[in-house]
Amino acid sequence: MFYEGDVEKILKASYHISNLNVKQSNESFKHELLHTLNQHLGYHHMLFWELSNNELKTPVLLNIEVHTINEYLHLYKNFDPLHPQNIDTQHAIQLLNNNKAMCLQKQSHYKDVFLRENRYEDEMALYLKVDDRHVAVIGFLRKIGEKLFNEKDVLMLVYLKRNIENMYALHLHSQPSILFEMTAREREVLNFVSKGLKNVEIAQQLIVSENTIKKHLQNLYRKFQVTNRTQLLAKCLKYMDHV
Repeated sequence: MFYEGDVEKILKASYHISNLNVKQSNESFKHELLHTLNQHLGYHHMLFWELSNNELKTPVLLNIEVHTINEYLHLYKNFDPLHPQNIDTQHAIQLLNNNKAMCLQKQSHYKDVFLRENRYEDEMALYLKVDDRHVAVIGFLRKIGEKLFNEKDVLMLVYLKRNIENMYALHLHSQPSILFEMTAREREVLNFVSKGLKNVEIAQQLIVSENTIKKHLQNLYRKFQVTNRTQLLAKCLKYMDHV
């Protein structure tokens, strides 16, 4: 099924994945991984989700619009055949057209309304395990007119999956311990604070109330043992590259 050029692409991708900087920031690591898959395997539309309690969180995007993901999270995730709540994650690599767990009516709604309206036609998901539990998902999308995902795509990811999981595990274990005390949403808020956004602007970005942002900030103040934004930024500068 593989041509000589395919094997070369897989080997180059594997080499670059093995040489990712595991000590860089969480977002930077994910971006570099996605760009590696883009450069060597030709996947143009991807996103990296963290996975906790069957919920997808803190997406890092490559060539996907933020409004598309916000729409997905608020309106369409329950219709997604490849969402962790809707599939058997024993199969690490999931193809949209091979999934039979969800009723056809819901699948059709997801494909015809969400995917089509955003000019997408197909999706694939790669579930990642660390310490024998699912911790992340890499989603792949293809635009209308592009070739659908197939078993060749699955096989390429099979060859790379263990390498990706090992590097992601090393990355997670290299992060400062205080980061594991923060929730995914607190990390998002801290990231926006570091960029100078006001509470109301952060609330708009995350589509929550301003009071919710204030509560997240209070939790961050408590965890970093500070009382205001200035102290928070001053104290967490050494961690900021890891947020």
